[in-house]
Amino acid sequence: MYTNRNRKLAVLCAAVMTAVMFGSCGTKNDDSSKKADASAAETVTLPTITEAPEEEPDLDTTGESDITPAIWTVKGENGAEITLTGSMHALKDSDYPMPKQMLEAYNKSDILAVEADLTESGSITFQSAMLAAMYYDDTNDKLSNHISEKGYKALEKYLDLYSLDISSYSNMRPWAVYTVVENLSLAKSDLSGDMGLDKYLLIKAHSDNKEIYEVEGLEFQFDLFAELSDDVYSMLFESRENSTIEDDLKALEELHEAWAIGDLEYIETASNEEIETDDKNAAAIEEYENKIYKNRNKVMTEAVENFLKGDKNVLFVVGAAHYVGDEGIISQLEKDGYTVERVEYKND
Repeated sequence: MYTNRNRKLAVLCAAVMTAVMFGSCGTKNDDSSKKADASAAETVTLPTITEAPEEEPDLDTTGESDITPAIWTVKGENGAEITLTGSMHALKDSDYPMPKQMLEAYNKSDILAVEADLTESGSITFQSAMLAAMYYDDTNDKLSNHISEKGYKALEKYLDLYSLDISSYSNMRPWAVYTVVENLSLAKSDLSGDMGLDKYLLIKAHSDNKEIYEVEGLEFQFDLFAELSDDVYSMLFESRENSTIEDDLKALEELHEAWAIGDLEYIETASNEEIETDDKNAAAIEEYENKIYKNRNKVMTEAVENFLKGDKNVLFVVGAAHYVGDEGIISQLEKDGYTVERVEYKND
């Protein structure tokens, strides 16, 4: 199973996980018990989709934060310059304004390439599709039928940390419950999906009428998590067994710090770290890593290389976890013969 650091990597690899924020679901009173009358059972608040703020973010300001996230450049034979940077899909107010190196890359780009256009996450079409898929069609089907007993007990214990009752989620599919779980600690932190780098730049790009390219799209990411096997979600829920709110918040803070200073070694370690594998969860881990990282890394690398064949400048912004490791975007580009240069931050 994954360690505490690894479990919070959704903010570095999947934009849709922080675009979809669930409301307060099935809150449990402090004096509640499993023997409570059924008439007092909680109901699940429907998820709310974070919508893009109407006002344009002020990127072009004289000030800048002191963060130094990793940025690379790679040039094509026909004059294209691609600036690559890893997004953290939830950030702090203090991370803005962006450093000038990021703003310069945005300003000179003809195209902003992202995993998905998060400003469309509030559309009726997307919301309707998500809501329709959250619950099992058969009202007699239950979450407990699809995940391991150990995973169910770990999930019950984890939800209890946040005063939530697992019975409120009994008819929901594992991916929907996992989305709730991923956002619980995020909601308690000072990180916000509305402040994620990709979403911040997307709002600016729409305002500037800059061309936007979706490497995947919201529908793809939605389907990606919906189609992961029950074994994967059992593994992910089991990994919460010994969690505490304090540990979750610490993990988010450490990942944010690593992103903010461009600590790729930390991000790579967090991406690869796994412990106590057995035959069952080894297969689940392989599925998770292939579908969430490796397969997507290949598609993202192909997108970069297609841009390099053209003559337009592109700011390429995908989750930071996709750049690291032997099968990350940077390594794949270098294996294919491209020279990738890391941008240095210099004090004026």
